[in-house]
Amino acid sequence: MIKRIPKLLSTCIAAGEGIVFSLLLACCCSAQLHAQQQTGSGQGAQLGQPHGGAAAGRSAAGSVEALAPEGIANLRLSPGSMVSVQVFEEPDLNGNYRLDSSGAINLPLGGEIPLATLTLPEAETAIAARLISAEILKMAHVVVNIAEYNAGNVIVLGEVASPGRVSILTGRTLKEILALAGGLTPLAGNEIVVHRANQPSDVTETIHDHGGINDQAAMDVSINPGDSVLVRKTGVVYVLGAVIRPGGYAMQESGELNVVEAIALALGTTPQASTNKTRVLRKGPDGTLLEISTLYDKVTKGQVVPLQLHAEDIVFVPNSAVKATLGLIQSELNSAATATTYYGLEHP
Repeated sequence: MIKRIPKLLSTCIAAGEGIVFSLLLACCCSAQLHAQQQTGSGQGAQLGQPHGGAAAGRSAAGSVEALAPEGIANLRLSPGSMVSVQVFEEPDLNGNYRLDSSGAINLPLGGEIPLATLTLPEAETAIAARLISAEILKMAHVVVNIAEYNAGNVIVLGEVASPGRVSILTGRTLKEILALAGGLTPLAGNEIVVHRANQPSDVTETIHDHGGINDQAAMDVSINPGDSVLVRKTGVVYVLGAVIRPGGYAMQESGELNVVEAIALALGTTPQASTNKTRVLRKGPDGTLLEISTLYDKVTKGQVVPLQLHAEDIVFVPNSAVKATLGLIQSELNSAATATTYYGLEHP
């Protein structure tokens, strides 16, 4: 049509048809504009530019999706959280509702509905039951989602790398809680005390962790928001007397230590030690000091089982008077021999 327009224009001008000329001119402009629009849209499609609804779809697909917090599936509602409620039979009830300090929401016509400690499916059931029991609806289909969640805290104290508050949404295992607190320190003992949020302050649970993080039974204990965890320090035993490095030593790993291991930590006994008289000093239940023979010489020969130590035990290895005297004589003889050799070298 565009190719025929110049010929038509010439005919119209020659005929002096002013009105027809104006109409043909308007037709020409409209045809050219339409052609440019088609060309532009075709170039845009060739270059892969988004167009219309497809552009919106691709833009949404390319966006980064928000990740749900870990544990959201098992989340139990708590005061301060906000829930989104949808009632299919009555859209006027749809909206966001915040749990008050008592853990309830105030639903129009339905009144207060306690939702604290409930999961989302349980909250849906509770709201539907209230709408039916209050004769607001004969049948209720309710969907509840989390609009805002109020994370709970677990207080972790004692022998962990980062003591303090650990934020969690729902119950976690003891192993996970300790990991969030940075793990155990080298001085962590085998007793972990747990206080539950709903229990009096003097009621606690003691977990005996005999294998560290490898004790599956102890590490799988559930810890819930509001609980407190205390990792006790390992016991210390003291090795004194005729040993290479006397001092206090932690009962690490499983919290168990016998007399042979304690002396080994002290780098063994000195040559003057009277090992057959090695004994353990232990404080009794009434505070008195008990003296226990270790039969150390028989232990080293494999004749008896080594004595297991308790926290705060004292392992004492006495000096032998005879060995001390012999050691002194030997030292003097060595000194004399050294002096004689030196004198002989100076006075040949």
